[in-house]
Amino acid sequence: MELTKKQRRQNWWHYHKWHVLIGVAVVLIGADWGWNILTRVTPDYQIAYVGSVPLSEGDGASWETQLAAFGTDCNGDGKVVVQLKQYLSSYEDAMYNAAANVRLLADLDGRESYFFLLEDPEKFQADYEVLEEDWFPVADGLYLARRAFWEDRTAEHMEECGVLWARLLEEAP
Repeated sequence: MELTKKQRRQNWWHYHKWHVLIGVAVVLIGADWGWNILTRVTPDYQIAYVGSVPLSEGDGASWETQLAAFGTDCNGDGKVVVQLKQYLSSYEDAMYNAAANVRLLADLDGRESYFFLLEDPEKFQADYEVLEEDWFPVADGLYLARRAFWEDRTAEHMEECGVLWARLLEEAP
């Protein structure tokens, strides 16, 4: 008995549907992965906020904009991008504090942030011993500080960060 075209398609689909579905899923995942890599924005500068209360989205964006106005395009992508990361430590949840501390330690070890926006720079310096001693007050009880490096491992775009710090010092109140 010879199968009709419709029956052959149904038979083929019956035996190959999982192969097709898995192939489509792999292609979609690969396309998403590729798109994320191609469209990822790499910041020129990164600032770490360490405090007990999170900054509002507007305040975070304001800090990013203020620093970007003084900065330069370090990575050559045609725009100055500043990324603010928040590390909070006042919650009553010990697990949350531990997780935030691990994230901050990863930032410090990875030399991601050169600039720090701090509520209490003395306490931060006592806890981590990573700051230069020239922090200054900026607004709302916050201080702007910069990272010190004692070994060959330094921040990416170290010279540009130093130039930005000098500009910020000139503008400091």
